[in-house]
Amino acid sequence: MADLLLECLIQKMFCLISFKEASKMSILSKSWLQAWSTLPNLEFFVNCWQGWVAHINIVDTIMERYGKGKIPIEKFELSVFFADSTQLFPLIDKWLLVALQNGVKELILHFTSYPAPILTILAEKSLRELVLHDCTLMPVSLSSGVVSCNSLRKISLSYVTLDENMLQTLFYSCPFIVSFLLEYCSGLTMKHIKIKSDSLKVLKIHQYCGIWEIEAPDLVSLDYTGNEIPVLNIARESSQ
Repeated sequence: MADLLLECLIQKMFCLISFKEASKMSILSKSWLQAWSTLPNLEFFVNCWQGWVAHINIVDTIMERYGKGKIPIEKFELSVFFADSTQLFPLIDKWLLVALQNGVKELILHFTSYPAPILTILAEKSLRELVLHDCTLMPVSLSSGVVSCNSLRKISLSYVTLDENMLQTLFYSCPFIVSFLLEYCSGLTMKHIKIKSDSLKVLKIHQYCGIWEIEAPDLVSLDYTGNEIPVLNIARESSQ
């Protein structure tokens, strides 16, 4: 019990410092190494500079260990800056699946043109925050059998490629979403785009396309940048 408590305390401390600093401190003792080996927060940054193959192998080794050991993951952040990123897609798929299977709560992906498997992501019951940057969300429809992600509270999309159906699917599949950011995304071509959510409280839209209609009766914060003034409907309909 004492060893478990010590490991938990060390992990708490590791979560307050950078991943790099935590790795250096893992050599202090077996307890520190064990705490390091089971960190719940994983943050990986890979670029195309010299030595990228070794970096990829390190990430792959770590994710295989977490997968085989079923080590819980609370946060998984992966940023890949690579010239020919498509050759890494199968590895990204594998790492993402491990994170989802291990109960990830906060998922952050920054990967140019990566076709994020949104239906697989939304099927994860423990996910609370989803942040996507430079990814691509493949077109789906509301009839695709999307499972509701009742746990998801926050979505941030920056420079993501998606269409109107995908945007509607996100709100349809996340009935308890509280915060939503849409920033300079491409693929939204319709002149009239509607956002409807009964739970949304914080909405940030930085887009220069379309006339936006926002129907969110619980909205308390709106940060909007665009060509047209959005149509707001924040009055809750009477039940009488």
